[in-house]
Amino acid sequence: MTSNSDPTLALVMRNALLGALVVLLAGCGAYTFPGGGRSPSPNTGVVGGRVLAVPCAPVEQAGTTCAGRPVAGLELDYVSGTSIAGSTVTDAGGNYSIRLEPGTYAVKFKNYTRVISGPTTITVSAGSSTVANYMLDSGIRVPAPQG
Repeated sequence: MTSNSDPTLALVMRNALLGALVVLLAGCGAYTFPGGGRSPSPNTGVVGGRVLAVPCAPVEQAGTTCAGRPVAGLELDYVSGTSIAGSTVTDAGGNYSIRLEPGTYAVKFKNYTRVISGPTTITVSAGSSTVANYMLDSGIRVPAPQG
C-alpha cells in the first residue's frame, strides 16, 4: 500500500483475509488447535488400559512376587458377532486404547490363551470411557524333570 492509503481500510482487509483463511482451514478439517487432536466423536466410546503377564521368570526369588511385566506388541481384537469390529496393539509399557462404536464386544488376545483377570466381554456406550486392565498367563514354567 502507498502512504496515501487509509490505515483503517488496510486493517479491515487484513482481518477479513485472516478470518477467511481460518474458516477455510477449519472447514476442510486441516487445522487442529494446539495441544489436541480432533475432538472425540460423541457416537463412539473409548476402551483403554494396561496388559501385564505373570509369572515374570521361570524361577523367582523366595519371598518376592512379580507384579507382572508389561506385554508389548500384543494385538487385542474386539469381536462383534463373527467379525472383528476393531483392533489395537499394546505399546512398550503394555498400554492400549481404542475407539469403538456402541455395542458389546468379545475381547480376544492374539497369541495368548489364558486370561487371569480382566473382562473378556466389554460393553461400549456412546461418549463413554472404559478402563479394562488385564493380567495374562505368560506361559513361563520351570522345565519338567526328564527321567
